Amino acid sequence: MMAPFLRFIRDFALLVTRIIVGVTLVAHGWHRWQVTGLEEQMDIIAEVGLPSAYGLAVATVAFEIIGGILLIFGLATPLVGLGMLVLNAAIILTTKADSGFYAHENGWEYNAVQAGVGLILLAFGSGRAGLDHLFIRPRDEDGVLISPAPPPRQPPPAAADDDTQPPHS
Repeated sequence: MMAPFLRFIRDFALLVTRIIVGVTLVAHGWHRWQVTGLEEQMDIIAEVGLPSAYGLAVATVAFEIIGGILLIFGLATPLVGLGMLVLNAAIILTTKADSGFYAHENGWEYNAVQAGVGLILLAFGSGRAGLDHLFIRPRDEDGVLISPAPPPRQPPPAAADDDTQPPHS
């Protein structure tokens, strides 16, 4: 009785998380692309010594916008979660490791939360409310893709009447 309720709560939590994080990713990607511009992203990447600053800036913005849209709909959720984990871990290690914790001080707080949410989405996927289920058959809690059909029910034995029983030898 409690298991269906908990599964509903998990699916609802994944739905709300996907929508909030998806909208946040799209907003961040759009802001980087249209407001601050790719040049600022390229400068940050070049400043830490990473190669191909233009390619990495475009890839980051594209991932945020496309990945955010995919999350909103629950498509490729584990893959987007992996991307969030890798991207934010890379940002922490390359640009924010020495900046302190708090985001308002340009620290790595926001990126750590994004990486953690990415890990959760990688592990649990979109939930039943995501469109991933159009392409991926869900497994049950035991990891079985398709449960075997239960054996057919046998009719109960007929009540024995003493007159119809053959004599015992």
